[in-house]
Amino acid sequence: MRGLVLALLFLTTIKANAQIKLTSGQYTTEDGYYTVTINFSGDKLTLIEPNTTSVYDKVEANIFRFIHPRSKTDYRIEVIDPNTIQTFKPNVNNSRFTIRRSSSDATANNEQFKRYFALAEHYKAKMISDKKDAQLWSFCAAAAMARSSMNEEGFADYASKVASSVKLIIVNKSKCPCEDAIPTAIWSAAK
Repeated sequence: MRGLVLALLFLTTIKANAQIKLTSGQYTTEDGYYTVTINFSGDKLTLIEPNTTSVYDKVEANIFRFIHPRSKTDYRIEVIDPNTIQTFKPNVNNSRFTIRRSSSDATANNEQFKRYFALAEHYKAKMISDKKDAQLWSFCAAAAMARSSMNEEGFADYASKVASSVKLIIVNKSKCPCEDAIPTAIWSAAK
C-alpha cells in the first residue's frame, strides 16, 4: 500500500512538472493591437516581433527567459496551455500580459505583411523627402505599419484614430491622402 501511495505521488509530481508543448504560430493580444510569431522547439522559444527577434531559453518546465543584451532587462514567457502564453518581468507587479494563438484568418498573413510594410516604408521615405507634410506622412506610415501586422478589428480601431488625427491637420478632409493605407470606409466614418 505504501508503495502504491509513493508511486502515485511520483506520477503526480511528474505530471505537475511536465512541460506543455506550445503550438508554434502567430499570437495576438486580446485587443488585436499586437501580433507576434512564436516558434517553439523544446528548450527554446523564439519570439519574432515586427522589429526584432528574441530567443528565450527554458528556465523551468513552462517558463522561458530572455535577458536583453543592452538593458539587461529580464523578460519571461510562461506557457499556460498549448495556445496561450503570458509575458512578464519577474518581481514586477501587474506585468503579465496574455497572448493567444491566432486563428489563421485573424491576423495579417505574410503577403499582407510584406505589402503594407513596404507601403509604410514608402510613406516613411515621403516623410523625409517632403518635410512640410512630414506629420501627415508619418500618420500614413503608422497606418500602413499597423495594417501589416494587426487583425482586422484592431486595425480598424487604430486606423480610425489615425484618420481622425489626419483630418485635424489637412485642409481637404473629404479625401484621404493615403487611401492605400487607410480604407475609404474608415476614412469616411472618422470624425
